[in-house]
Amino acid sequence: MKNNKIIPLIIKPKLSKQIVCIAVLVSVGLSAQSQYDVLVNSAFSPVIRDAQQKINEKARIVDTVKVTKPVAYNIVAPAYAAQFTPEPIKAPKAGKDRISRLYRNFVKFGFGNYWTPYLDFEINSLRSTKGSYGGRIFHNSSWGKIKTYAPSSYSKTNVDVFAQKFFKNYTLNANMSYNHLMAHCYGFQPDTVFQQNPEYTLDAKAIRRQYHHVNVGVNFGNNASGSHRLNQFYALNYDLLTDNTPKTNEHQLGFLTALDHDIQLRKAFSLNVGGKIGFNYFHNRWSGAMFSDNAMANLNPHVLFKYEEYYIKIGFDALLLFRQSQSAKFHFYPDIDVRLHIVPEIFTFYAGIKGGMKRNSYLSFVQENPYLSDVLNLGFTDEKAKIFAGIQIGLSRSLSMGAGASLGFYSGRPFFYNDTAQPLALHLQDTFVFFHPNNTFNITEDRTNQFNLHFDLRYQYKNSLWLTLNLEYNYYKLSVDLLSAWYKPVFIASFDIKYLLLEKFSFGMDFYIHTGAKYPKYVQGNDIAPTLMKPVLDFDFSFEYLWSKRLSFFADINNFACQRQYYYQDYPSQRLNCLVGVKYNFGGEPIGKR
Repeated sequence: MKNNKIIPLIIKPKLSKQIVCIAVLVSVGLSAQSQYDVLVNSAFSPVIRDAQQKINEKARIVDTVKVTKPVAYNIVAPAYAAQFTPEPIKAPKAGKDRISRLYRNFVKFGFGNYWTPYLDFEINSLRSTKGSYGGRIFHNSSWGKIKTYAPSSYSKTNVDVFAQKFFKNYTLNANMSYNHLMAHCYGFQPDTVFQQNPEYTLDAKAIRRQYHHVNVGVNFGNNASGSHRLNQFYALNYDLLTDNTPKTNEHQLGFLTALDHDIQLRKAFSLNVGGKIGFNYFHNRWSGAMFSDNAMANLNPHVLFKYEEYYIKIGFDALLLFRQSQSAKFHFYPDIDVRLHIVPEIFTFYAGIKGGMKRNSYLSFVQENPYLSDVLNLGFTDEKAKIFAGIQIGLSRSLSMGAGASLGFYSGRPFFYNDTAQPLALHLQDTFVFFHPNNTFNITEDRTNQFNLHFDLRYQYKNSLWLTLNLEYNYYKLSVDLLSAWYKPVFIASFDIKYLLLEKFSFGMDFYIHTGAKYPKYVQGNDIAPTLMKPVLDFDFSFEYLWSKRLSFFADINNFACQRQYYYQDYPSQRLNCLVGVKYNFGGEPIGKR
């Protein structure tokens, strides 16, 4: 049949109960047959729309009975047993007490060959917020002899006292000292000088020089500087020098006022404005009623700029010089200093120009050379200008070095020379005999240009090793009035070593050399020939055993090479000389009271 189709019956779950029963009966009646077909003679094809969607839908059951069961909630807060046991705090590790114990007294005593006693005794107050005071007694002498030369003993004694008073913002200082220096002008050989008159003998008093120096000073100034205060400093100083020549003395009176103020403009830019006002008076009197009075007054203002790595100081020194029997003269000197910290605290370059006036006083010459004539030619050294430049390098905390050069132009530069006019008087049978052994020195002045090169190196390893090296070269260009820079060395070198072993043994070594010095040699009457002196080579060794913090023993060996050193012509030094002794601290402050 053309339109016959087999249509499977699908019974929906939502049919009525009757249809369900009929279907059951039919299924039972037909269960014996092998197949059931439904023949539909029509072109109609029955289709159930949304069949798949309907199959996937869930059955909806509407519950008409609602049962409500009350629920009671009881919240019980649990109790937790909390127990806290703090751990003990460990005590911090503190280093050694850096406030060292002070001792009131210090004494150093020694004795060496050439009959050389040594004494250094000091007394000081302990810590105080009100002030401090102290004093010192120092003595060193030698009564030995130098073979074939005149008596060469010397003696040096110093007595110093000081006191300080602390105020809230200021400190008052006062000091007084007395210095005695005895030396013999031993720079000749009596057997040679008196060979024509062997009956003459030399008395040491005839060549003895004794100098007495008294110094008194008072100063008053700020304790600390700041940007909101005026920094102040005032000083008054007096010096008196006499010798064993009747009516010979020198008086020096000086006054200084320094004022400056710091101005902080920006965080990295600051300004300092200030200056100094000074006055100095000099009175010299020689035997024979000769005297001279001189005075200097100067004003030295400055402006100092600091900006990060730049440091610039600009100023000048205006000086008024008063000389006896001369009208007052005005002098003007530059004062400029520029510094550039290329690498802060590591590499610094500096340069500048400055000048000034200095009094060639009797006291300054005695401190440099005590073998002087009875009357000296004193004057003023005029440093018209000094140009300088250099570098400072800090390679590490332990190693640093510096190098520099300078060129100075001077007028009235002093130099020592052997005085042929100074006589030596000998007493023999109610008569005096005069000789000229050329054993004293006077002063000559000249216009001088000095070129200087210097280098220094310093190294420190912890607190056990210290090294210091210094090198210096000088070239002097003089006018036609002077043939050479008498007794001024051309090259100077020094090397110092100090080593501390196990905080018990201290070793030291000093090496010093200078060469190129010349002296005036008199030939054929009054003719002078510049003559090169022998190099000075000095090698010293020192040792100290630290028994405790209070007690130590020391030994010094000087001129270890046993050479005759000539710093001045015909003035040889002693050869190998030794000094051994002891150091002791006592009278310390009580422990715990710091």
